[in-house]
Order: sequence, then structure tokens, then C-alpha cells
Amino acid sequence: METYVDKWNESYSRYENFIFYPKEEYVKFLNRFVRKRIGIDKFIDILDFEGGGRALDYGCGLGRLTILMKEFGLDAYGVDISDNAIANAKALAKHFGYPDMDDRFVTIDGEKLPFSDNYFQIAISESVLDSMHYELAKVIVKEIDRVTKALAFISLISGDDSEHYREYAGEEVVRSEHERGTIQSYFNMQKIRDLINGTGFKIKWCRLITEESVLDRYKSGRYYLVLEK
Repeated sequence: METYVDKWNESYSRYENFIFYPKEEYVKFLNRFVRKRIGIDKFIDILDFEGGGRALDYGCGLGRLTILMKEFGLDAYGVDISDNAIANAKALAKHFGYPDMDDRFVTIDGEKLPFSDNYFQIAISESVLDSMHYELAKVIVKEIDRVTKALAFISLISGDDSEHYREYAGEEVVRSEHERGTIQSYFNMQKIRDLINGTGFKIKWCRLITEESVLDRYKSGRYYLVLEK
């Protein structure tokens, strides 16, 4: 299936998605569902981490969420189809004092993951499964399911924005400068349920966060989901 790897490498060459700070939603996920931080180097485990506490960041981009999981004491791996992204992720990990993460960032082909079944306790995927054709997303989510033992945290763009309507669930080629030439696939709850149908995942927690500018009324929405086995 088409992964648009050339377009994503071009996107990173334009310094798009150079995200240096983790979103609040992912910090909350780790604290609420995975491992609660109670001190500088003290945690209370919410999940059973027997087996190593391995965590996957699928579509890691610059690697900031991978590094966040490392900061939570997890054995974190980041994968991406873009060589450009992986090179920058390795550099950023070194900047944050984690030179040992070099072999934890891996370039993938966009369909198969080079890990055994249930290799990870948790997986996250931020703004990735909605940045590809839906049929490819269904393949990818099954791969994430295969390698993940307990929880996955994903985000998906909603049609609840300035240009579409709440239940819009189509897909479009991105025409704007940002991520130009890639795919944007929009989701509603039915499409989300269809996405995970046939996997071992079920929805444990879900929020739709919609933002609207009070100045120009620009509106955007995104689903955040915790999936559990």
C-alpha cells in the first residue's frame, strides 16, 4: 500500500512536525493509566510491568513522546517511515541525555513491525493513523495490536472542524503547505469502531476535544482514545 514516504521525508525537510514538547494528553495518559509519577525518580505502577516495561511510539516523528516515555522509566522504542524523522529523533534523544536510545529508533516500511507478539506493554500513536489511507490504517492497527500486550493510546482527527461537519469521515489529499501531498483521513465514532474491529482492542476511555478560536471562529477537533486488551 502507498505510504507516501517521500512526501513525509519532504515534510520533515521543511521542519514540519518538529514537536519539541509533549502534549498534555499524553502526560495525563501515562500518569492515569500506566505509571504515576510521585517524585523525581519515584513512580507508582498502575500496569503490571513484569517483562520489562517496554513501550512503543508508532509514527514517532521527532521522538519527543518516545523520550517522554523514557523519562517515565519505560524501555521506549520509536518507529517511523521517515529516515529524516528517525535521524532527528536520535539527535534529540542525545540532546536530552539519552545516547543509549540510538538503537531504540527504527525506520519501518509502513506495514510490518520488526517485533515479536506482545513485545510491548503499551503503545502510543499520535496523529498517525489518520495521516494515511483508511485501509492502510486497518493494517497498521492490527500490527500494533499484535505487538502490544495491554494498552494503546491513539489520537484521530475528527470532522468536527471549520470545513467539515461532526460526522464527516472521508479522506482527502492535503493541499496546504503543511504536510502537502499526504493523506488526511477523518474519523467519527463508527469509523473508530470499524478501525479496531477484528483486533483484541476495546475502547476503555475516549474524549473528543474540540477547540475554537474566539477571534476568527476557526475550529478543530481530535479524538483521544485508550484501547485495552
